[in-house]
Amino acid sequence: IMSKRALLCAGATERSIAFANNDRPGVMLAGGVRSYVNRYGVAPGQQVAVFTNNSDGLRTAADLEAKGIAVSAVIDARKGDAVIDTSGRKGLRSLRLNDGRKISADCLAVSGGWSPNVNLTCHHRGRPVWNDSIMGFVPAGDLPPGLSVAGAANGTMTLASVIAEAHDAAKMIACDLGHARGAGKAPTSSDETYEASAIWHVGGSQARAWVDLQNDVTTKDIKQSMEEGFQAVEHVKRYTTLGMATDQGKTSNTLGIAIMAAASGNAIPDTGTTVYRPPYTPVSIGAFAGRARGKDFRPFRLTPSHEWALANGADFVETGMWLRAQWFKRPGEAGWRDSVDREVAMTRASVGICDVTTLGKIDIQGRDAAEFLNRVYSNPFLKLPVGKVRYGLMLREDGIVYDDGTCARLAETHYVMTTTTANAGTVFRKLEFARQCLWPDLDVHLISTTDGWAQFAVAGPNSRALLSKVVDSMDLSNEAFPFMACGECTVFGGTPARLFRISFSGELAYEIAVPARYGHAMMGALMQVGEEFNAVPYGTEALGVMRIEKGHAAGNELNGQTTAHMLGLGGMVSRKKDSIGSKLSERPEMIRDDGLRLVGFRPVDRTQMLSAGAHFLEKGAPADMAHDKGWMTSVAYSPELGHSIGIGYLKRGGERFGETVRAYSPVRNQDIMVEICSPHHIDPEGERQRG
Repeated sequence: IMSKRALLCAGATERSIAFANNDRPGVMLAGGVRSYVNRYGVAPGQQVAVFTNNSDGLRTAADLEAKGIAVSAVIDARKGDAVIDTSGRKGLRSLRLNDGRKISADCLAVSGGWSPNVNLTCHHRGRPVWNDSIMGFVPAGDLPPGLSVAGAANGTMTLASVIAEAHDAAKMIACDLGHARGAGKAPTSSDETYEASAIWHVGGSQARAWVDLQNDVTTKDIKQSMEEGFQAVEHVKRYTTLGMATDQGKTSNTLGIAIMAAASGNAIPDTGTTVYRPPYTPVSIGAFAGRARGKDFRPFRLTPSHEWALANGADFVETGMWLRAQWFKRPGEAGWRDSVDREVAMTRASVGICDVTTLGKIDIQGRDAAEFLNRVYSNPFLKLPVGKVRYGLMLREDGIVYDDGTCARLAETHYVMTTTTANAGTVFRKLEFARQCLWPDLDVHLISTTDGWAQFAVAGPNSRALLSKVVDSMDLSNEAFPFMACGECTVFGGTPARLFRISFSGELAYEIAVPARYGHAMMGALMQVGEEFNAVPYGTEALGVMRIEKGHAAGNELNGQTTAHMLGLGGMVSRKKDSIGSKLSERPEMIRDDGLRLVGFRPVDRTQMLSAGAHFLEKGAPADMAHDKGWMTSVAYSPELGHSIGIGYLKRGGERFGETVRAYSPVRNQDIMVEICSPHHIDPEGERQRG
């Protein structure tokens, strides 16, 4: 809430008096006693004594007597009386006064005066000033612009004066804001007196006298702090933790400052005071967050084709912050499997289109760009020709696989790297760290362009025919634009684009990128051109099915414990150059011949469905970790093969094609026999994607 003017009527907080054993159960602030009696109808004790240094304490005695509660004594410091000590085993039983008397009481109501609540006036570095008449700090003249204070917070302690002051201040604010002052008058009230005597600490006992009850700060702690050289208020506060509890000194700060003044021989105004910082009261974290909660805290990132997908029956899935089309339901399809099977089958039979904008895209330029890539990827990149794409494997410093993707060389000093969707941000930060800290001498510059380019996968036997009608003037024949080629072009009569011949599906496929502002129109135009080929849009689920059919590793396989040898990519880690993680990737345990290897699986009984997460056991072996041979990472139903398939890690898996093992899943109560095979369930020779 932003206001031009504000009137602060925060009231005042009652404070205690320091005397021996004033922390005994039954010793309460007088205002608290009145609240129990008047608000809740609860008697705080059977024999209540009142210890006060001001006329307001007498109201407590009157209220108690009005409710029929016995008042054993009123100890008025203005008359020279004071409580020296209290006694009682499990609670208050008696008081000892400075004249030697002992008074029986099971409750003591203490009022040491009132401290104006000046906290909010200090949040802009304003310091309060001391007011001797009320023995408290009041707001100074350096209030924040537009803020006025009235009532007890301003040091006005009687009811009639408070009402009149607040009324006048409110009328003045209304006038300043351009509203008529009006003829209204403030309500009237019988006035009362407020007289107080200066009493802060009552001596006469060796027992501890408490100042800050919540942080266990005593008068002795404050005096010891000053004896050790901590004279300033801020130093005493930090030495003793005075006022640093959850009440932020509301009941103890003024009392503590007065004791400091007495110990140093200075007046209270000369001793100084602390200032207050937000918040004034405990505030929920949600209030600080404001609107940045729920969807507003982590808003969805929408792909350029989101509106097109929404209008064409897409169901969406959250992938990180992205909202992606999971599948496109058509009339007559009973469930998601029908939709996914159709999308996979039609893509492999003709052509399918998928928005892959969410893949991380990093533009890398500079004279030393090739050298930079050669150091961050485990495989060589120095000799990658212009117009070519290369698959890249990135390792962590400890040799574990970090991310994988492609890198295209568009010009002599210009590359475009793609990363997995999940690691787009972290890979960019890793590269930026390497550029700035590891190799600051390299001439290379990085820009994240994930949101700048809309990118679409066009996959299937008719993908070349479809794109030939889209690209303005570019020879897409296999000879001119072979597998893993790339280039810049224009589409639909002049729109700038980039074309990459890469395949995640295992089919003849391309990825075409246009500036993000053309993404929505591009998706619609691709589908319109593709009508003669029965083109189908496909979502992330079909994308996942096809990558499992082809045996490509993804997030399930790259789990932060995966090595290049486990993926069957140990040969990609070059021994002829140095790169991040390359040396540690060759540790004996990471390259052992009998280690885990990524392989494929299919059920012996083709009617059975595989389960991701199932563990592999030899036939007849006990189901325990000692006999565990690996686990299934990803499974899918293959529309082309007509049965369930999977990929996963198996010890010595590459040597065991054709053998069978058990796939045991205690979570699903499943124990089935599976056949070990190549992870490339479809087109293992890669003829389709190279055709």
